[in-house]
Amino acid sequence: MAKAPSRPTSMNAYLRSTQDKKEDRFMSDLTGMTMRDFKKTPQARSIDRDVVALNRQRANRK
Repeated sequence: MAKAPSRPTSMNAYLRSTQDKKEDRFMSDLTGMTMRDFKKTPQARSIDRDVVALNRQRANRK
């Protein structure tokens, strides 16, 4: 059985991940903004920091 891919635990890895792209696409659709405009908002940066922190907690828990 194949091991599930690990979630990115650094900000650089997260910003390049498909997880970030999916979440940004969803949030930009939700807010009615383009992805590029949404990424520039303080809320988007805050969400990214929170997700990376959660990924780190999950990685350390296992």
